[in-house]
Amino acid sequence: MTRRQVHRRFQAELSALCQPFLAADDAPQAVLCRRIEKYRHALFVFVFVPGVPATNNLAERSVRHEVISRKISGGTRSARGTQTRTTLATLFGTFRAQGRDPFTACRELLASPQV
Repeated sequence: MTRRQVHRRFQAELSALCQPFLAADDAPQAVLCRRIEKYRHALFVFVFVPGVPATNNLAERSVRHEVISRKISGGTRSARGTQTRTTLATLFGTFRAQGRDPFTACRELLASPQV
């Protein structure tokens, strides 16, 4: 069986499991089943595409430091502060992932012409 066939089979089996609950608003599974149906196309990418991990552990680990830091500090005092902190964390995380020195990368970014 090819990866594509396995991918389709998993999607079909999951869809069949959820089908009875999609129309039932009073069933506790209804919310989960609607979400599964909405994102079904992305749930089994790891089966279809070699090298894609089955979990999001890498993504979770990459933001762990920021989450702990936010909890220890108590967060920020404004929505704008939160946006700034999140933007900077994203920039520095990207620089680290690219193997770039954050100081040099920030200087280059600030010195570049505005687009």
